[in-house]
Amino acid sequence: MIRPYLPRGGVPKVIVTSNAPNWRGVAEPVEIRLWPKEIGADFLIARTGRIAERREAEDLSEALEGLPLAHEQAAAYCERLEIPLAKYRRRFDAAPARLLDTGKDAPAEYHDRLTVAKTFALAIDEAARLHPAAEPLLIHAALLAPEPIPLFLFAEGREHFAEPLASALADDGIDEAVAALRAFALVDRETIPDERDPAITTETIRLHRLVRQVAAFRCDDMARDAALRTLIDALAAVYPDGVLNDPATWPRARRLDATALALVDAYATISERSPLAAGYLMGRLGSYRHGALGAYAAARSLSERALAICEKALGPDHPDTGMRLNNLALLLKAQGDFAAARPLSERALAINEKALGPDHPDTATTLGNLAGLLHDQSESASARPLYERALAIRENALGPHHPTSATSLNSLALLLQAQGEVAAARPLYERALAIREKALGPDHPDTATVRRNLAALLELNR
Repeated sequence: MIRPYLPRGGVPKVIVTSNAPNWRGVAEPVEIRLWPKEIGADFLIARTGRIAERREAEDLSEALEGLPLAHEQAAAYCERLEIPLAKYRRRFDAAPARLLDTGKDAPAEYHDRLTVAKTFALAIDEAARLHPAAEPLLIHAALLAPEPIPLFLFAEGREHFAEPLASALADDGIDEAVAALRAFALVDRETIPDERDPAITTETIRLHRLVRQVAAFRCDDMARDAALRTLIDALAAVYPDGVLNDPATWPRARRLDATALALVDAYATISERSPLAAGYLMGRLGSYRHGALGAYAAARSLSERALAICEKALGPDHPDTGMRLNNLALLLKAQGDFAAARPLSERALAINEKALGPDHPDTATTLGNLAGLLHDQSESASARPLYERALAIRENALGPHHPTSATSLNSLALLLQAQGEVAAARPLYERALAIREKALGPDHPDTATVRRNLAALLELNR
């Protein structure tokens, strides 16, 4: 539509304002940034005359996240009612959707007093006409923390969303829905590199705070609860397993961490609404803090909540309860609280032996963990048969060359070395090292652990 109006010569220039981002086929896009808080504060002070309220103006501008129209409405409201900026901020925090839709304070020159709320509402309606997934995708995203939201949450967790959203997200549906939302400046799409490994990137969307407020207000309490249940289920499905001790899972956990933590922390009754998924998330969040961050206090709180949910939902003798007990015992052991860890580890072993059988690999895991706890408490004589039994189970069930068999070999070798049986420990270390080098590679952290242990033994025996 704009092409007939573009100049053919090289000197004249045309500026076109648009919310749509896809102008590169016609012109060079120049992004107009939102106001930083200093500029926003300048406007609020000039508009209201409240020169002495600089700090309050910056705080309010930060809450409005640089949106000029929201600053105008806030300033007009304060001027009309003769209230300080801090009072508006308190009212805004308590009822943002209402203040964003006060027609009395919308500028008359902006589409005949179109408010922030109505501006975004019209944009959402137009995006919904472009793609059926646009509005429900935006509403679900608005219920999450104000963090970059990984698009794989919706792609890989698609089956947990209700129809018609689930079908609308299939194939290239997510990209099309995001494009519809971007056409009306409702979301930003961003590729975020991992903080530790920039080669790992994640496609995300980010919502302006005021868009979040308007979008979340479009659903009633029942629909909001249903959406929250869906998000819990989807997050539980995409959160990585093995996060306790597998560094390869940590980039994904990092990207989901703030979103998942806010979801389980912000809603006190979430365990009643979606207990198993919420418990799973809490357990994984606790394991991530234990294994990757070393934040033991936060990990313990999450792990205890996960255990309580699991016991209530599945019963005290369920294998999942045993897994939660085992993970909590490992955490307490890491904190040096052996007295609290031991009964949990013993109970986890009893559950697995009864529910899964004495020869199950998960039983071997709990055997090995209890043996490690006994070893740390200088009860090597009690620990040794548990290590030996765990090794036998794993070699029989998984094979003698499996990485978990190498774990048992390494643990048993450490105990034998501590007991002074250096000759018996060496071949176990060597077997464990050969398995891990082949299965995990020579540069894997687990391979390095065995190599270090073997080196220490050889140095000791030199």
